[in-house]
Amino acid sequence: MREQSVAQQHETAKPVQLLAADILLNRKTEIDVMIARRAFELFEGRGGGHGHDVDDWITAELELLRPHRHDLKESTKAVVFHAELPCSFAPDQLNVSVEPGHLIVSGERELEVTCVGGVPTHVEKRTQRIFRMEELPVDVNPSGTTATLKGELLEIMMPKVIAVSTPREKTQAASSGR
Repeated sequence: MREQSVAQQHETAKPVQLLAADILLNRKTEIDVMIARRAFELFEGRGGGHGHDVDDWITAELELLRPHRHDLKESTKAVVFHAELPCSFAPDQLNVSVEPGHLIVSGERELEVTCVGGVPTHVEKRTQRIFRMEELPVDVNPSGTTATLKGELLEIMMPKVIAVSTPREKTQAASSGR
């Protein structure tokens, strides 16, 4: 991940809302449907030629979701997710869900884009979206999770589940009775 600018280093971290997983799983289904529709439009736009379905899907995904740099690191006590988010998302435009073995990050914001050129100048509204599902390397404790946004850097700190050790039963050596 890149170095933070001086302005970002002095910016205050703001909390990001944590949601139940089923809400964001529904969001994943909605996004998959949008991608499928756009991929089909691309397929039809090419005259219905077969053999480019993966290309159409990837193109549609890139049009609908903003790529972002991210990493997932594991320490002795926690799993930490960092993401550099494009387009200056605000904390209220982001949602995070954490389950013991999964992380979901979703964000959406509206942009107004001024279009100039061959047609009269006009303003269009466009939606910028991010969506990321991660399978975590170990189980984490969702209730201890914190998510903060500092500038364009999202940090999600997920404490690991502490393994409960049960006392081992003492194995008794069998005596042969000699």
